[in-house]
Amino acid sequence: MGTRFIDNGDGTVTDGETDLVWQKDSAPERITWLEAQEYVQQLNEAGFAGHNDWRLPNNQELTSLMLTQENSKRLFLDPIFGSQRCFWSGDTRGHHVACYIDFYYGGVYRFEENYVNHSVRAVRGELKKGAEKSAA
Repeated sequence: MGTRFIDNGDGTVTDGETDLVWQKDSAPERITWLEAQEYVQQLNEAGFAGHNDWRLPNNQELTSLMLTQENSKRLFLDPIFGSQRCFWSGDTRGHHVACYIDFYYGGVYRFEENYVNHSVRAVRGELKKGAEKSAA
């Protein structure tokens, strides 16, 4: 049986279940949703890992990373991704309200995009058909 997450050795991880390529390490600091947009733009301008099509993941893509059991750090996230708890999604809900995924509580939440800081992990590619999990 193969490993679901493959470290590509260039700062990215490929998810063998969804075919998505993820930034292995999150942004160095927790930032607002608007700053997260700028961060991803900077990754693209720099050609991170040889690509310029990075983006914030949507709710469905982020929840595809959610494990059914907690890891040793009490997170529903594979240890290859570190120990950050909350990540911004590219999805929004209304004016100035953005979504984030909490890998500690295992859910999708919404908050004012400029009043809270969360981690950012960029993604590229398209979610493989049949790999979807439900997302609020």
